[in-house]
Amino acid sequence: MIKVFMLTKVILTQNVVQTVEKKQEVEEIIAVAVVVSLYGFALWSSSKIRVGDHTLLQHLTGNPLAPGGRYQSLRRFREFPAAGKTDIIFFGSSHGYRGFDPRIFAEAGLNTYNLSSTNQTPLNSFYLAKEVLPSRAPSLVVFEVYYGSLIIDGLEAQRDLAVNMPASWNMMQMALATRHIGAINFSIAKALGLVADDTTAQQRTIPGETYVPGGYVESPRERSKLSVGGKMYPQIDPRQLDYLEEAAALVRSMGARVVWVTHPLPSDHVERVGSYPHMSRSIAELARRIDVPYWDFNDSMRLDPLRDFADFHHLSSAGVRQFNAALIERLRSSGLLPAP
Repeated sequence: MIKVFMLTKVILTQNVVQTVEKKQEVEEIIAVAVVVSLYGFALWSSSKIRVGDHTLLQHLTGNPLAPGGRYQSLRRFREFPAAGKTDIIFFGSSHGYRGFDPRIFAEAGLNTYNLSSTNQTPLNSFYLAKEVLPSRAPSLVVFEVYYGSLIIDGLEAQRDLAVNMPASWNMMQMALATRHIGAINFSIAKALGLVADDTTAQQRTIPGETYVPGGYVESPRERSKLSVGGKMYPQIDPRQLDYLEEAAALVRSMGARVVWVTHPLPSDHVERVGSYPHMSRSIAELARRIDVPYWDFNDSMRLDPLRDFADFHHLSSAGVRQFNAALIERLRSSGLLPAP
């Protein structure tokens, strides 16, 4: 009888514990549902309220951009799927989309496409490559490596790409990688259809610029004066070097070859960057370790600091032609492109 009583007590105790645990699980599910609902409502309502020229959502997430803005990203990424066979794809910052002219490469018998964007860092390039390369099979991928893109976190480029490209898991991963709550919230809102629709937007005309099919932006400007001021000592963010390495591994896993390139800068600008030699060596050491060709054209080209540059760090049309000719020659002499 005592054994029966004890067994009954154990069973009842277990039932009570299970009931309490189930109740706690239900309460947790309800709590999560309430939080998700409140979060969704906050995104929805802030996307409907306008404060000046932008929605409250744009203010709260720190992304005031609209599709088709000043960096030509909407047109560049919208045209890419229909670009056809591509021998070389370029990734990089504004140095990339202002520095690799597809017309010059076409003269050499090469089909290219430029997927660079404003302040694009290796972090952005990595997730962008994950997004676009599976649909293509280029023989070569060139990453433009500018020290200015290695010292920042990738947030500005993420904002531009989030606005001008369709929502996707790779774009969400890019937002998460920036570790910026505003970027994450904006990307979630984009996935939910709560921000401006890039599929119906049109690229606006940018005064003083000519968009060239293939992703390049040409400007007739020429620099008018040299830089003045003291020395600067920027330092590379180690995370960006990690992503540069990951991007190279990703490209190789898809069967393409990879090259890192730094385009020439005005000599007066390089002289002001006191840490430039150290940063260039850091990139070169990583390139040697993982066996990636890295060419810093500041070591081999001496361009006119005024005529060959549009400003203190972007090439003019004359500079682009000289740089692209030198790059094509280097690619061929290194066996990365076939001889003409």
